[in-house]
Amino acid sequence: MLYDDRYHMHLGYYENGFDLEAIAFKRQAQEIWDIFFDFEQYGMKKTIQESELKGFGIKIFSIEMEELDYHFGAKTFEQWLTNQRII
Repeated sequence: MLYDDRYHMHLGYYENGFDLEAIAFKRQAQEIWDIFFDFEQYGMKKTIQESELKGFGIKIFSIEMEELDYHFGAKTFEQWLTNQRII
């Protein structure tokens, strides 16, 4: 997968004593953002088997949107954390 170097966004969850962050990369020539989470950075076991982006973690989900809004991305990340029983 090729990503547009000009577009990336850090998505965080910083409530209830947690300090967790994922990073979103926009695919080249597509209106899709892939979200990566580094399980190892947080001392967690991988809960899913997806593609890895070296240095950024495992792809946990994608969002189809031309311009990713931080609040939407962060809420989606929070929902993923809840679904995975991480928070």
